[in-house]
Amino acid sequence: MLKAIIVDDEDRSLENLAQLLDVYCSEIEIVATAKTIGDAFLSIETYKPSIVFLDIDMPPDTGFDLLKKYDELPFDVIFVTAYDYYAIDAIKFSALYYVMKPIKADELKEAVTKAIKKHSKNGSIPAQFIKSLHGREEKLKRIVVNTLKESEIIDLSDIYYIEAENVYSILYLLGDKKLVCSQRSLKDYDEMLADKGFFRCHKSYLVNLSHIVSLDKQDNHDIILKNHTKIPLARRRKDELLSLL
Repeated sequence: MLKAIIVDDEDRSLENLAQLLDVYCSEIEIVATAKTIGDAFLSIETYKPSIVFLDIDMPPDTGFDLLKKYDELPFDVIFVTAYDYYAIDAIKFSALYYVMKPIKADELKEAVTKAIKKHSKNGSIPAQFIKSLHGREEKLKRIVVNTLKESEIIDLSDIYYIEAENVYSILYLLGDKKLVCSQRSLKDYDEMLADKGFFRCHKSYLVNLSHIVSLDKQDNHDIILKNHTKIPLARRRKDELLSLL
């Protein structure tokens, strides 16, 4: 069995991943969990794991801050994240694997299988990998949008707003383009983008603050965007919006 540590700042995520590993990945022994980068570093020094399941977004830090502590990683990494734009860069960094939240059992098993195969070859992640991480996470400004036909990489600055449509989300982009996302709800996007310049102005709308030009006081305080689109603004959200503009 391979010793592993789970690093995640959310109790529910820690428990969920531990349960999934227990049920579906008998080759893995969880020897410790950690909710901060500091605790994770100490656990790694103590238990010498073969694999670290690493969340990326852990305010005020990121999982990359943990990896920067090493000139060469003495363990394999499986990123576990809810943020598609992080996953894209994880691939570019030649990371072992990544698993998107909410975690699917088959994807987790695939990641673990890949880790085991890599471990059997005594592979290691070189110093160049660690150096390439420096500052990259602050520059991540894209997301992956999974439609019914394909996956598209979208710059956050190209999104005017996102609208809830039943179980789907519709992204309205520059150039009168729109994408229907089949895998993420508006709530998911709100959680992903709240600190990236987006604002939940209404139960059915998430708007990019950088594209707002004015408020229409004569029409229930609708938000007017640069492309002249009007987006409803819930009265209870007006003061918060004004404080952000």
